[in-house]
Order: sequence, then structure tokens, then C-alpha cells
Amino acid sequence: MTDQPIRSTTDTRATNAASSLQLWYTAGLLCATNAVAFVDRSSLPLLINQIERDLHISDTQMSLLVGLAFVLAFSTFGLVAGVLVDRFPRRGIMALGIALWSAATALCGFAYSYGIMFAGRVAMGTGESVVGPASMSIIRDAFPANKRARAVAIWAMGANIGGAAALLGGGTILRLIGDAVSVTVPLLGTIRSWQLVLIAGAFAPLPLIVLLFTVAEPKRTVALLARREDLGLGDALRYMWRRWKIFVPLFAVNGITITMFIGYGIWVPAMLGRVWHLSRPEIGFTMGFLTLVLATSSQFASGAILDRLREAGVKHPIPTFGFIVAILTLGPGVLMPMAPSVTVAWILLGLYMLIGTCMFTIGTNFVAELAPPEMAGKITSFHFFWVGICGTAFGPTIFAAVSDRFFHGPAAIAHSLSVVVGTLDVAAILMYALLLSVSHGEA
Repeated sequence: MTDQPIRSTTDTRATNAASSLQLWYTAGLLCATNAVAFVDRSSLPLLINQIERDLHISDTQMSLLVGLAFVLAFSTFGLVAGVLVDRFPRRGIMALGIALWSAATALCGFAYSYGIMFAGRVAMGTGESVVGPASMSIIRDAFPANKRARAVAIWAMGANIGGAAALLGGGTILRLIGDAVSVTVPLLGTIRSWQLVLIAGAFAPLPLIVLLFTVAEPKRTVALLARREDLGLGDALRYMWRRWKIFVPLFAVNGITITMFIGYGIWVPAMLGRVWHLSRPEIGFTMGFLTLVLATSSQFASGAILDRLREAGVKHPIPTFGFIVAILTLGPGVLMPMAPSVTVAWILLGLYMLIGTCMFTIGTNFVAELAPPEMAGKITSFHFFWVGICGTAFGPTIFAAVSDRFFHGPAAIAHSLSVVVGTLDVAAILMYALLLSVSHGEA
């Protein structure tokens, strides 16, 4: 007769349900962190006119604040973040990152010179750089393989939720205070309207610091635990180089897809205004709604489908699904800019978001899947560095360059969108086909 307590089936199920609920709470918290980061980084472009007026700066100087100051810090320090994430508790690293970008946002809000604003944007990019590597490392260790794709997808949804919030809130912000020279705020006194937006935004991430410590730090599933502290960026690079046949096309397709979707997202509003003469509030609200409903649905559905394919025993589910999605995205992406009516254009844009938005999530899942747990932070930091450069350096520029060089008139950007998306999407299809071939070869 044993003295050990007998656990009933009901107790076991309750324990499993509680454990599963805690996992999805963790995924939701990572999604919220990603969403707030995207709202923060999107707030400055909404206030360009007011900031240029008060700081007496040019469009070129403003473009450096919006892009270069943030992205260089975000991409470069992301590599350092990858090392920190693999060595120290990830909740603490994320909490420090949130505190830094919150303080940096406040610094931008109180800035009275271009130099201070530039420094604030650099600090903001540095703080936000920890979100991706830390989130991927937590997901890699906390979630079993059959739930990992959904966790990555939920995290990725934060980008769309944050982007949609910026689009939907932008019109409201500009309507309420955007045209006011200054506003009076208790304790702060009279400040510029754009300063109020940034200072308020500095407080939004702070609750997440507390909430991060309501989840357990996942136990590291590290095969080389004794050597973990000795593994550096060089070890991660050597690991990827040994498997270059799969990492090169994987990084290529992720660079292609981020370039395609960021560039498309930036230039579609301009195209809708120039070709269909829609107002900025109409464009902002409709695109914000489509992003919130369809793009986020695309992200979540992709994770659920990948997990289901894995459970069904499908070989190489990630490149297989990526190949199919890339093919299905081609039609709506190419045809939308050339639509015969604005209604058809909105429908095709919705299809493009619903089908294609998940392509970056699929690629990120593949990187997280290939990265050994002890190198998850470092390898994903290389990934985020690469896609950050591609999305910022090439995404906005390639569409504009093709439009200026090869087309003329109000519809030039529409022709460019169709040609560039078609070319990049075909390249993505070829890269996924290559990844499938390499994956079969390694099996």
C-alpha cells in the first residue's frame, strides 16, 4: 500500500488547463509588449508637422529622426540584446528595455532641441531592440513544439495591433490637439500639443514592467548548459554558416517579404489618395480597420495552421506553408493597385492582408525552429537586425525609385506597387521552393 496521494483524472486535467492558460497568458503579454512598442515607434510620424514647426527642422532632419536614429540603434543593439537574452533572465532584460524606451519617449516629449530629440530616438531604438530576441527565447523554452507556432504568431500580432492603433488613433489625436499650438496640463503647465502625445505615450508601457513578473521565467532547455556563458555571437554565426544552405535562403525570403510588406504599407495610402482621391481620415480609418481585423487574423491563423500541420505529421510544414501563402498572395498584391474601382481595390487589399501578412510570421517561426535553445537569442537577434535593415533601407525606397524611374503621372506609384510586389513575391516563391528542397535534403 503506497502512502503517495492519488491524483484524480480531474486534478490532472485541471493542472494541465492551468498550465496551458499560463502559457497563453505569457503569449498574450508578449503580444501586448510588441503592440505598445509599435505604437510608441509610430507616434512620431503622426506629429511631423508640429515638431518641425517648433524645433525649426527640415523634412530631411525629420526623416533621420523617424528612420535612421531609431533603426540603427534598434538593429545594432539588437545583436547585444541577443547575447544578454541568452545569458541573463529574460524578464529582467525586457523590463529594463521597457523602462529605457519609456524614459526615452518622455525625453523626446520634453525635447527642446534637435539633438535631444535625436538622442531620445536612439535610446528608444535601443530599449525596443530587446523585445524580439527576448520574446523568441521565452517562446522557444516555454512552449512545446506543437504550440510554438501559435505563440510566435500571437507575439507577431502585436505589430499589427500597434500599427492599427496608431492609424486609428492618429486621426483622433490630430483632430483633438494636433492643430493646437499648446495645451495646459496639471503639474506640467503649458506645453506643446505634440509634447503631450509623447509624454502620455511614455507612461503606456510602464504597467508591462509589473505584468512581466506575473509570469514564470521559463527553464532554459539548454543542452550545453555548462558552456552557455561561453557561447557568443561568433558561435551563433559559425552555427548558421555550417547550415548556410538553409539559413541563406531563409534570411533572403524574410528580407524579401519584410521589404514587400513595409513598402506596400507605406505607399498604398499615397496611391489611394493620388488615384482614387480619398481623404486621409478615410484612408487611415479603413486601413487601420483592415489591419486590426484581417492582418491580425492572418497572423494568428498562420500559427494555428502550422501547429496543426505539425500535429498531422506533415513533413517540413513551415516551408510548405510559406510556399503556398507566397503563391496565393501574388494575385491580390499585383492586381490591387490596378483595380477598376476603389471598392475592388479595398477588397483586393483586404485579401492581400488576410493571406499575405503572415509571411513574415512564417519566416520568423522557421528561424526560431532552427535556432538551438542556447543560441535562440543570438540567432533571432541576427534575424531582426537583417529584417530591420531590409525593411527600413529598402522597403520605402524601392517602390519610390521604380515609380520615379519608370512611370509618370498620378498612377505612377500604382504601377510601381504592382511591378515591385509581383517581382518580390515571385522571388519569395522561389526562395521557399529552395527551402523545401534543402529541407528534404536534410531529412
